[in-house]
Amino acid sequence: MLTFGIDWDDVIAPFNDRAIEMANEEYGFDPPLTLEDITSWENTGRASVIRKYYDDPRLYDRQYVPEESKAFIRRLMTKGIVYIVTAAYPQYMTRRMEQIREAFPDFPEENIIMGVQKSMIHVDIALDDGPKNILKSNARFPVLMRKPWNTELTGLLAVNNFEEFFVLLDQIKSSMIEDRVEAKRPAVVALVGPSGSNKNSITKELCKNDAFLAPRAYTTKPVTDGIHIQISPEEFIRDRESFIETTMYAGYAYGTKWADISALMEQERYIVMPIDLSGAIAMKRHYPTVIIFCKCSREKMIASILEKQMSNREKTLRLISLENELKNAALCDYVVNTRKEDAVHRILEICGLYSERQT
Repeated sequence: MLTFGIDWDDVIAPFNDRAIEMANEEYGFDPPLTLEDITSWENTGRASVIRKYYDDPRLYDRQYVPEESKAFIRRLMTKGIVYIVTAAYPQYMTRRMEQIREAFPDFPEENIIMGVQKSMIHVDIALDDGPKNILKSNARFPVLMRKPWNTELTGLLAVNNFEEFFVLLDQIKSSMIEDRVEAKRPAVVALVGPSGSNKNSITKELCKNDAFLAPRAYTTKPVTDGIHIQISPEEFIRDRESFIETTMYAGYAYGTKWADISALMEQERYIVMPIDLSGAIAMKRHYPTVIIFCKCSREKMIASILEKQMSNREKTLRLISLENELKNAALCDYVVNTRKEDAVHRILEICGLYSERQT
C-alpha cells in the first residue's frame, strides 16, 4: 500500500494567502499584494513584509481548510496511508492540531507528524510547496505543489492542483506494475528527459515521417529553433487559460495551447512534443498520451546545464535536482537511448511504424 506525506501550509490550508490579506489590511498596498508577489522561498522584494506575520497568532487563527482540500485528503485515504506533515512553530502546535482535528475528525492522530525535519520522513510520495523540502526529501517520489515562490525550480515532478496529483498517482501506479501504454494514433507522443537529451532534434526527425506532427509551442524566451513561438511575458500571463500545460525553465515560461492540440488530434496522427514530465502527465489527463523518456548520461546532463545561459543560482538548482530528474524515467511508459538515430528508430517501433521509417 502506498504511503503519502502531505504538507499542511499552502497545500492543504492556505497560509501565505492569509498573510497577504493581513498585510493588505494593515498597509493598504496599492495595488494590493497578491501571491504572485512572492517570487522566491526567501520571500524578498515587495512581499517581504508578510514575513512578520509568520510569528503572529492571528495568522494561525485565520487559517482554514477549503472543501476541496478536505475532499482531496478523503479521496487520497482511499488510495493508501496518508500522513499530514507540518513543521509549525512549537507555540502554535496546539492550535495546528486543533485545526487538523476540526477539518478531519476521522483522521488518525498517529498519522499527524508535527515539528520535525521533513527530510527525515520516509514515504512513497511527498507533496510539498517548499523547494528545500522537496530537494531534501527522502520520499521515493517527491512532488512539488506549484506556487509563485517555487517556479524557478525545474526538472522535478510538479503539479498545479489536486486533480493533476491524482493523474500523477495513476502514472506512478502504472509504472509499478509495468502496465505500458499502447501507442495508437491519434495520440500524443511526449518526449521527456533532461537537458542535452536531444528531445528537439528527435522531434524534428520524427516529423519527417508523415505519421507525426509537432504542435506549436510558446515561450517567453527569445528563440530561433523553429519549434517555439516567442510571446511576451504579459501575453503569456494574459492567455494562461488557453494553455493545456505550462512550465518554467531557466526563468522563461513555456506552454502548449488547447486549440492547437485539439486541431492536430483531428488529423489522426501522432502529436510529438518535447515536454517536461509534469506537462506530459497534464496532457495525459485529456488526450491519449504515451510518455517516452530520452535517456542521457549524468555527464552530458551536467555539461548541458553548465553551458546554459542562466544565472548561477538556477544552474545550482538544476544540478541539485538531477537525481530526482533521473528518477522520472521510472514513471515513463518507455525509455529510449539519447542518440538521435537510436531514439527515432525505437520510437517508430513503439508506434508500430518501423516499416514506414523514412531513409
